[in-house]
Amino acid sequence: MSDIFQEIDEELRQDKAARLWKAYGKYLVTLAIFIILAIASYRFIEHKNEKNREETSELYELASEAGRTGDERAAIELFSDERFDVSIGYAIISKLKKAALTKSNNDLEGLEIVLKEIITNKEIPLYLRDLARLKLLASDSDNNISQLDSLIEEEGPWKFLALELKGGIELEDGNIKEARSIFKELANDANTPSNLRRRASEILKALP
Repeated sequence: MSDIFQEIDEELRQDKAARLWKAYGKYLVTLAIFIILAIASYRFIEHKNEKNREETSELYELASEAGRTGDERAAIELFSDERFDVSIGYAIISKLKKAALTKSNNDLEGLEIVLKEIITNKEIPLYLRDLARLKLLASDSDNNISQLDSLIEEEGPWKFLALELKGGIELEDGNIKEARSIFKELANDANTPSNLRRRASEILKALP
């Protein structure tokens, strides 16, 4: 008797499964296909990204080697490759490297272009953009003290370097009183990095 009930129960389950499959089968198939495609796409993207990272790393090593061997022009060209822009990390470091190379090559126009690329790129952290602003001001013969003041007032990591640069500009312009005040501030501020405080003290001793 129990066998009959088991057979009926099994037939009911099969009938229910058939009705469910008829009602929702196409959705389940679509979902399965979507999951398979999603996994395949993810693996393809991961493979492509890994390949791009490897190529960018090799390109960076090639550019760095050109710089180390003194072929600055080739290094600058390699660091200008658009493939570096795919990764924000490589985008930052390649531009900083290119800025250093253009400066050592006395290419002030090229240096200005690179630094402005860094300054205007909002994806680059602010403290690095501020560093680029400081480097740009340091390389500009028509230094704008008001822009240095904005870096000083921001109380950022480059405040003391900006102060030192401002003091140097005042000194070059013959404003001894203003320069002395700035270097005295640097020498007396406990937060001034030791190397900057030492330089400031030495400059103060040399001032008339």
